[in-house]
Amino acid sequence: MRIALLSTSFLPALGGMEFVVHSLAVEWGKQGHDVLVINWTSDRPTHPEANYAVAKFDLLRGAPRFGYHRFPFSGYSRRSIERILEDFNPDFISAHMAYPTAHWLARMHPKRRYVVTCHGSDITLFDWGFRKRYGIDAELREGLNQSVGAIAISTHAHKMIKDLGVDSQVIKDISNGVDLERFRKTVEFSLRDELGLDSSALIILSVGRDHPQKDYSAGIRAFANVAERLDNAYYAIIGKNASNHQTLAESLGVGDRVLFPGPLQGDRMVGAYQQANVFFSPSIWEMMPLVVLESMAVGLPSVVTNISGSQDLVLDGETGFIVEPGDEEAMADALVGLLEEPEARQKFRQAALNRSEAFSWDRISRRYLELA
Repeated sequence: MRIALLSTSFLPALGGMEFVVHSLAVEWGKQGHDVLVINWTSDRPTHPEANYAVAKFDLLRGAPRFGYHRFPFSGYSRRSIERILEDFNPDFISAHMAYPTAHWLARMHPKRRYVVTCHGSDITLFDWGFRKRYGIDAELREGLNQSVGAIAISTHAHKMIKDLGVDSQVIKDISNGVDLERFRKTVEFSLRDELGLDSSALIILSVGRDHPQKDYSAGIRAFANVAERLDNAYYAIIGKNASNHQTLAESLGVGDRVLFPGPLQGDRMVGAYQQANVFFSPSIWEMMPLVVLESMAVGLPSVVTNISGSQDLVLDGETGFIVEPGDEEAMADALVGLLEEPEARQKFRQAALNRSEAFSWDRISRRYLELA
């Protein structure tokens, strides 16, 4: 089968959506399909594991400011995409980021079945989302209803898509996935050496760039409570600009125990997951966080907030604990409970490993092809 993935940005730009597209492309390539990623960022593969082709479509300057769906920006990009599709002639299209890809495809009427995966900023009502910025509910509704599958990656995403007015028969529930082989391989990296800690240190790990939705401020305040109760506990926040919170940590008296190593890539990131003791996500909003899936893949017990995606992945009291967003006392209690009980961590570890099997990219990618 010839499969085209249509996305907005792509690697080397980093983000959850970019890695979802890359992972689907890799799995379909492994399965023997001919795969092309069409995007506005890159005209060639940049990931060392890429087994797919890449093509770049044209985007007029001003589209991000005025709206990708407006004249003349929409027509310009659609014509560029149509030329690429005509040359590649796919049997199936997997589009990502409903705005603007669903709108473009609905106007193009491609002679192929296509699905559209919503990733977050395309359907959220938060201020940083496209719906608030451009007022595009009608365009989203039209575009998703014309697809053979509006992919909801979490129960909350399903509700948001349905509330837009998308036909229930069109909405398909398919989670994000995780590369189990990558996160379970042995790597040569020492997280404790990286952080300057000895072998007795207990490490709480958060992963992700600094963004208001991550609510690292609440996480650090919760950790200050943990630090008062456990002398050997440390909190590592791995991600771009996470060190913006250094001042807060110092003001709480934990400046030497909240650590900001910056972004880690490849095996270094895998090793960080494998060697931490507890994964912690204090976010106030996500759609389907890949970092929670990645922590599950290595069997890392977790403390997450009761938000979209996390509530679908973590089994409360079995693979981790779910607390309410902003409840810093509950966060601290859950973290201390796991750090103080190595037997509980081992029990949760095995449960997380078992649960992660259902989210392998091989299984998830084949569910997409059931709609082809």
